[in-house]
Amino acid sequence: MLTKDIVFGMNVLSLAGFLVMGLSLTLHRTGNAGIPLSIGLMCAGTALLFFGLFSAGSSN
Repeated sequence: MLTKDIVFGMNVLSLAGFLVMGLSLTLHRTGNAGIPLSIGLMCAGTALLFFGLFSAGSSN
């Protein structure tokens, strides 16, 4: 279910990765998160995005 394409060929894991990266940017810009937390959230979002892209396999 997590790797099934839902929106424009993106799966839930990819969308969650973008959401976590956006949350990281928002928290850092508002000053609610420090630099280490922002870097950690960006890394987690990137890992989710790549895992979502590679776990879905090829679209052919």
